[in-house]
Amino acid sequence: TYVSFWAILADFGFFWVLVREISKSATNQEEIFNNIITLKSIFGVVVFILCSLLGFLIPQYSWTVKLGIAIISASWFWMSLNSTYVGLFQSKLEMYKAVIAEVLGRAAILIGVLFLIKINTSLYGILWVYIFGNLLNFLISLYFGSKYVKFRFTYNLKIWKYVLKESLPLVILNFIGLIHFRIDTIILSVMKGSLDVGIYGVPSKILEIVILIPGIFMGNVFPILTNYYHSKDKRLSEAIQKSFDFLTIIAMPVLVGLIVLSWPLVDFIAGKEYLNTSTINFLGLDFSAPRILTILAISIFASFFLTIFSNLLTVMEKQSKQVLPIIVITVVNIILNIILIPRYSYLAAAMVNVFTGTVMLVWWNHLTHKYLDYKLNYKIFPKVIFATLIMGAVLYASRSMNVLIAIILGIIVYFAVGYFIKIFDKEMLSKIIALRKEG
Repeated sequence: TYVSFWAILADFGFFWVLVREISKSATNQEEIFNNIITLKSIFGVVVFILCSLLGFLIPQYSWTVKLGIAIISASWFWMSLNSTYVGLFQSKLEMYKAVIAEVLGRAAILIGVLFLIKINTSLYGILWVYIFGNLLNFLISLYFGSKYVKFRFTYNLKIWKYVLKESLPLVILNFIGLIHFRIDTIILSVMKGSLDVGIYGVPSKILEIVILIPGIFMGNVFPILTNYYHSKDKRLSEAIQKSFDFLTIIAMPVLVGLIVLSWPLVDFIAGKEYLNTSTINFLGLDFSAPRILTILAISIFASFFLTIFSNLLTVMEKQSKQVLPIIVITVVNIILNIILIPRYSYLAAAMVNVFTGTVMLVWWNHLTHKYLDYKLNYKIFPKVIFATLIMGAVLYASRSMNVLIAIILGIIVYFAVGYFIKIFDKEMLSKIIALRKEG
């Protein structure tokens, strides 16, 4: 966890700048790539050495932890370099190559760890496996990437200045965004206790996993939007609309599914003891983890559409315009949590999360429309709502079933109803496939 905070600084926002610049340029992609991976190498060496040195200075950490930080820092260095190739594959719409490299690297780590545990090796030996596994991941990516670029360290002052200028707002956004995302748990741990943190932690972890969905989708659409925007392609508006429609199709059933299945989901993930454990009673209701999940589901819903607007601003090279709003919202978030958590504990944390998430959605929507002339239509909403309600009724009736079976059943019902009322049909699927090929 300690090293992962430093990893944000090591990346320095280079990833999205790389994807954007390669997507909009057909001529000097190799030069852009090699300059950025050179910068990442320098930043990685400096940042992870500092990470290790400062780790040794933290008195609360044991010698084992300090050495572990140093070893894991070395493994994160290779992950940082590998992310440059992930950006290359993403810009080429060939993420399967990144997946193959990742799976092989993780498999090597798993096999190595299991073997070393079997022969009773020390913790340090196990941690060293991560270095070799991540190095393998990088080398496989290097092999796949040689189809597009010839790797070499290079220096172009003009490119370095431009990349650093474009990356700085992104690293600020990443750091402040991380603070915004984690600060409620930190304040909760200071002002309350481990029980309150544990109750809030279960729905928070579900939120953390589910919001990966829009990020993964927009990561794949990002190169297409970049190409259309910078080439002034008229298909940009259609691509934005299709992205909005797709996330609507996913976000609404996710919202309803989390609300309807909140109790069995918490039971499945954390155990029955979390179903009724509560330290807060409000309006006659005990707010246990499942009820907090129903509140955070609204924040998850908002995050789906927020992802579109934040990515569009980066596409337009307006990432710096997001810095002041995220600072203001994070400060408000901290103030509200400090005021409300002493009285309302994790319920306050959840409500503040929803409030600030909704404000961000409205603000980012305004920013996007300020710099880009486009108009979204909401024609798909009635059909999606209808299919979602049918799915919700089926989920409600199947709450006593195994939660995984209930989820699969809900997905089948949702897509069957959606196909029947033509939320998605052969024409829509062909357009999505064509959009990907054109990108």
